[in-house]
Amino acid sequence: MIVKNLLVVGVMAGLASAAAAEESKANWKISGKIRMDAVQSTTETTAATAAATKTTAKSSSVALKRAQFSLVGTEGADTMELKYYLNTNDLNTATISHKWSDMITATFGHMGLLAQSWENDYSSTDQYVGSGAGSMAPGEADGAQVGLTFGDHSVTIQALQGLSSIAESDTENTTFGNGGALSSAVQYRGEINKMIRPLVTYTMVKTSSTMGTNSAGDKVNYGNGYQTQLGAGVQIETAGATVDLEYDSVTANKKKAATTGEDTTGFKDTNWTSIVLQAKYPVGASTPFFKYTNDKGLMGATSNVGDTSGSNIALGVEHNLDSHCRVHAVFVKSDSSKKADATLSAKTASTAFNLGVTASM
Repeated sequence: MIVKNLLVVGVMAGLASAAAAEESKANWKISGKIRMDAVQSTTETTAATAAATKTTAKSSSVALKRAQFSLVGTEGADTMELKYYLNTNDLNTATISHKWSDMITATFGHMGLLAQSWENDYSSTDQYVGSGAGSMAPGEADGAQVGLTFGDHSVTIQALQGLSSIAESDTENTTFGNGGALSSAVQYRGEINKMIRPLVTYTMVKTSSTMGTNSAGDKVNYGNGYQTQLGAGVQIETAGATVDLEYDSVTANKKKAATTGEDTTGFKDTNWTSIVLQAKYPVGASTPFFKYTNDKGLMGATSNVGDTSGSNIALGVEHNLDSHCRVHAVFVKSDSSKKADATLSAKTASTAFNLGVTASM
């Protein structure tokens, strides 16, 4: 994997250097971003038993959270973009775009499926804690999109088909399938008075999973082959502060008929919802921030078995050492509860301190 990563970086750097040497060629730009975190955490777990036994675990880690390289070339109405994540060995983006007019841009290739609202719009490099629905945002696939721009407002329509993965609950992965069907998305962005920015996305994802038992032993309804995701949010800039507020939902529609060996008794639609609030306020070279998420997962099973609820709070500060490098210090508190049966729930509470550095060039 190391050899492959170095090869990819070398090829991208070589392409950028060769392109820059030819002034008649496109205008090329190569960039990169690396983030390292050191995290110290404490987790207390309460068992779903009458005795409600508590156990405490402590952990520490130093990890490379993100290492990415991007190569973007533009010539006339055409733009090519390549983005590769070294730490996950993932070709995130490989697209060619053509600007037909000031209003219409068409893009083809490998790209992320649009989903949810502002939380999913940010680079994961700038996130220290995520919502439950946010963890289920789709990955990348192959296909096309068309962007329509009307002044300060735009609409993007996508149709993608390929393989990627989705983080399902806290234990499962649901794989997107390309079995003759497309995943699609429609997204609206706007700007009102240069300070209010709505962002709304509706996404329909073709999945390969329907119904089964997850690794925790819970019966789970993964839907009838499709999941729908809705994100509605607004970003407001006022008095120097930036505030994001959004609501996200992920729904797996109940499977219409059982196949051999499947138990559909008592199942309803499965629905995950999250409310997200984030605020940032720059003060000189430092930016204090606060983020809060409230999450619920209704699994649709008998006696509400497997239903989850929880919240996350992140309070921290980012400080710019210069225009390319910043450090961060973040305190994170998380609480969650998962229903084991009609009367008992397992609970988890954790706190963590995150110190790290991010470089962008």
